[in-house]
Amino acid sequence: MNIKDIEFYKKNGFLVKECLISKNLISTIKRKISYLIKKNILLSKNIKKFEYLKAGKKNHFVRLKDPVAQDKIFYSLSRNKKIISIVSKLLGGTARFHHSKLNFKLPSKKGGVVHWHQDWAFYPHTNDDLLAVGIYLEECNETHGPLKVFAGTHRKKLYDHHYKGSFVGRINPDIEKLNPKKAISLTGPAGTVTFHHVRTIHGSGLNFTSNKRPLLIFGYAAIDAWPLTYDSGSSLDPNSNLQNYNKLITKGSPTLYPRIKSVPIKIPLPRKSDSLYDLQKIKKNKNYLGEI
Repeated sequence: MNIKDIEFYKKNGFLVKECLISKNLISTIKRKISYLIKKNILLSKNIKKFEYLKAGKKNHFVRLKDPVAQDKIFYSLSRNKKIISIVSKLLGGTARFHHSKLNFKLPSKKGGVVHWHQDWAFYPHTNDDLLAVGIYLEECNETHGPLKVFAGTHRKKLYDHHYKGSFVGRINPDIEKLNPKKAISLTGPAGTVTFHHVRTIHGSGLNFTSNKRPLLIFGYAAIDAWPLTYDSGSSLDPNSNLQNYNKLITKGSPTLYPRIKSVPIKIPLPRKSDSLYDLQKIKKNKNYLGEI
């Protein structure tokens, strides 16, 4: 991590660091995931650690909810010194853990696409010094449906994520005139880590391989970025337990003084779900689907 990386991130709203996580650690994490999947099959259906998507007549797991709370190996990785060092520098010197999820992109149309969106639309704060970290647990190239971003969009407007009066967690690319050919694919070998700004437009296309492409995601915020609305699909609510909220700090000291920044905000309400997959489901309006 150097000054050029910081300048690149500030200009483009994303950064990619290949092979930041060792092969040995990646292998250990994959073994743990296999164990959790097998264990989940044996558990009662009332224990909802995984999120499922129905494709045809079968339910497929597409997400491990809050992996940091599921096993210490994910917790430890979310506090990894290499990751936190980069995150804190990109956020201005401090960092608070915000959320975690482990996504599995199903092969081809079973998994579909993750439509263009800005994370900022889901959880606005008093300032926009937040970012998401993506960790590739397997090689990810164009055929795997990699994360794609629109460079520089973090410095532009908040795009509308509402449709017919409800928050749907996706941008209408037809109205907003997004050109998918200008999107940049973030690819790399296993162990590659991506960083993208909370306002950077991103999404992912189809996975044309036979594997469920895994992507481990951690979210972070500057300590003085305070939530304006509670997103139960991500961070803890400081109003419910301030002490636990402050335990999420990975670099810096607690503060009760939020930094207020002039940023575009729209409250993500009303919403039918906290699941991105459920939110982005729109009745077959051809003009709203767009292209990834």
